[in-house]
Amino acid sequence: MTVRLARGWQAGRRRAPDAPEGDQVPDDAAAHAVRYLIDFIDGNRGEEIARELRRTAGSGRARPFDVSVASLDTDLSFLTKRATLVTGKLVLSQPGGKHCYLANRETCKRCGKDPDHCDPRCRYEDIRIDQLYAECDDLDRLGAYLRDCAPLLELGQLVYFPQTFRRTHLESRAPDSQSTSSPFDTMGRIELGDNPDRTLDLIVKGHRVVDVPSGDPVKARLVTPLLQLDLPMLEGTSLRDYCAILTQESDALAATQAYLRGRMLDVDTDPDKALVQLAKLDAEIQEGVRAARSEVARVARRSAVQAAGAAVATVAATLVAVEGTHLAPVLGMLGAGGFFSAVLAADQYADRRGELRQRPFYLLWLLSRRSVPA
Repeated sequence: MTVRLARGWQAGRRRAPDAPEGDQVPDDAAAHAVRYLIDFIDGNRGEEIARELRRTAGSGRARPFDVSVASLDTDLSFLTKRATLVTGKLVLSQPGGKHCYLANRETCKRCGKDPDHCDPRCRYEDIRIDQLYAECDDLDRLGAYLRDCAPLLELGQLVYFPQTFRRTHLESRAPDSQSTSSPFDTMGRIELGDNPDRTLDLIVKGHRVVDVPSGDPVKARLVTPLLQLDLPMLEGTSLRDYCAILTQESDALAATQAYLRGRMLDVDTDPDKALVQLAKLDAEIQEGVRAARSEVARVARRSAVQAAGAAVATVAATLVAVEGTHLAPVLGMLGAGGFFSAVLAADQYADRRGELRQRPFYLLWLLSRRSVPA
């Protein structure tokens, strides 16, 4: 099988109507996006995810925190950095872009091999040409997004669900033959409009939920208020840092998710009451982050003092061993313990940090440390 990425076809063969001319290889970010999209099509990921979503929807409340969202916004960072704080798995799509040509595959219809290397008896047999497409307005932007989100994508906490297409046609190698093309075959497409796919939970536009195709009230109430909260520690943190921290701090993420899920589901559906509740929640979160910062600093100071005392005692004990009894009174003043006291201080600090990770605001405090004020 011959695979050609986003370039003109071989001499004598027609290329896709919107395929770019020339042999220019796209830059790194765009190439990363193209690879992801092609792998998505080749692995039938769209059908696999759609089946999983239908199975989840049919089983009622089996996985209430797995949410599928179609974003009509250009930038996906805002939605990603918020929705992943409450979802178990976020399936995110971005429909409506232009049809972007990705690649074409050529195989011999008779033997299924690369037409340039198949059996001589196949020389007049048809070649099957598959053209792969996806809806995407900006491959560079998408590639940068996918690279930043790589840790979450690898763990399955985030799935980017592209709108992909495959057009297949046969081309004869016989002299004076013509090609015939079949219509687009749709793969893994999430339909919007008057009859949206019921496996799609939410449609977001302008950082607001504008439709709930699945009709699931839990998932709507889980995400809708979170998009309205003032969370400066998220806005100032890069998407790459955000995703790295979430995957490295799984215990802290679990604690934050449990807290935010409960708070989001408590928000009233009445808009006026919801505004008051969200204002209170904003203040609660800011105070929680401040308290977490103070607690971490206090634990660090205490551990530093213990470690410093242990280090001084170690030095003093060493001098006594070398210089004899002249320094014994000094050691008595400093206290002994030495190396093992230092180890104990480090262990106590690690244990205390481990306890802090179980608190709902620890993760938000970590994000605030990476945040750059706007």
